[in-house]
Amino acid sequence: MLNDPMISLLQKAVSGTALRHRSISNNIANTNTPGYKRMDVDFKTTLSRMVEDSKNENHTLKKDVGNPEFQVTREEHTALRPDGNNVDIDKEMTLLAKNSLEHEYYLTLLTKRLSMIKTVVNEGRR
Repeated sequence: MLNDPMISLLQKAVSGTALRHRSISNNIANTNTPGYKRMDVDFKTTLSRMVEDSKNENHTLKKDVGNPEFQVTREEHTALRPDGNNVDIDKEMTLLAKNSLEHEYYLTLLTKRLSMIKTVVNEGRR
């Protein structure tokens, strides 16, 4: 039961949103740093690719869904200000709020999935 691929996938989604949160927070902290270039993490593309790669012939997830490496990317080729900084604080605050909601969503799904397993295990003890 603990080899549940959905649990593994949700854990990776939580890790991806946590890494993205750190990147966005770093962008916000460096809003006024000359030459700073914003960073981001596209964890959804990595997770989607991982899910597609781990489907079996029945289109269900295999036991081992893989272990993706989420990449932090830096936007090097844009600048919003003469000092070279490309952080738009309004955009970053919006992204942070959205990412926080996604993180909570994945945590809720993970908690519910683990709760279902706990219920099954406890029912088996009777």
